[in-house]
Amino acid sequence: MHKLLMRVTLTVFVTTGAVLLALIVVVNHEIAENFTSYLNMSGMHGMMQHGMTPPPSMGLPEQEFLRSLKHSLVLVGSIMLGFGAIISYYLARSITAPMLTLNKAVKSVAAGNLDASVVIHRKDELGQLAAAFNEMTKKLKSTTILRQRFFAGIAHELRTPLTILKANLEGIADGVITPDKEQMASLTEEVDRLTKLVEELRDLSFLEAGQLKPEFRKIDIGSILYQIVQKSQLLAVEKRLSLTCNIKTQLAPIKADITMIQQIIYNLIINAIRYTNTGSIQVIATQNATSTIIEVIDTGIGIDRQDLPHIFDYFYRVDLSRTKQSGGTGLGLALVKQMALAHKGNISVHSELSKGSTFRLTLPFNIH
Repeated sequence: MHKLLMRVTLTVFVTTGAVLLALIVVVNHEIAENFTSYLNMSGMHGMMQHGMTPPPSMGLPEQEFLRSLKHSLVLVGSIMLGFGAIISYYLARSITAPMLTLNKAVKSVAAGNLDASVVIHRKDELGQLAAAFNEMTKKLKSTTILRQRFFAGIAHELRTPLTILKANLEGIADGVITPDKEQMASLTEEVDRLTKLVEELRDLSFLEAGQLKPEFRKIDIGSILYQIVQKSQLLAVEKRLSLTCNIKTQLAPIKADITMIQQIIYNLIINAIRYTNTGSIQVIATQNATSTIIEVIDTGIGIDRQDLPHIFDYFYRVDLSRTKQSGGTGLGLALVKQMALAHKGNISVHSELSKGSTFRLTLPFNIH
């Protein structure tokens, strides 16, 4: 980086010196030419008035004057060249110093320090580069944390059912546990849980890689909402919750993947039932000029403000104390987000603790 500083300084200095030297030569030549022309014209005019022959155009005083002028130009040029060298150095330093800072930060990130950042109070291209670097490290850190949580979540989600299966199978093999119908049903439930987890992981992987494309066709979104709400009534009744579907206007058909839309709505409703102990859950659908808006509103426990930015992350649970039976796999909302994005749509949430949550799904009409 110091070599770069010297190269930039030398380049600016040589350019400045060349321009200054050319300027001195041109000025000296023009002054000499004009001065000689002036003397010739003045001498000829005087001699002609007295009928005499003109003398040589330039005497010693004039030559001394020109030499003095040249020395002055050289002196001024040297002083300006010195200032140019100083200015060149500081100009080059102002360019390379932020780059040196960025270089150190890049090396720090390469060494594993994702908290590295660059403080450059500039609004030019270097300032924009520093801001882009800081944004990159911020996203890289977020991605790293998410990946760590992802692998930790997978390990946690797989360990529990595998431990249960192993313990029960060993008990059966040792004759300690009788493989009756109830026992086999319990083992089957754990296998189903593992199967569901693997399928959700596969779907998420395909969606993020763009390999799982929605099969768009016209669907009656209102009819689908009523069907899903009807199928979910039993789960709501078990918790003594009111589950209703409210479609305020006649909904026009939309182009969407019916399987994905069903899974999105079903996941949102199940999530609302899981985190609502008393009260009601409403599914509301409206349309405007550009999109269909579906809201799932509950009166549940709500979500803390600090948890809201992570609610759609893999294996993120608002209440870490919840068991597997009540907390799901932690992938439901992540799937909802990816499926919404696959439809060029958006999923958002508004929530207050102890007051409930509202999940809003927006599906645009024009999908390209």
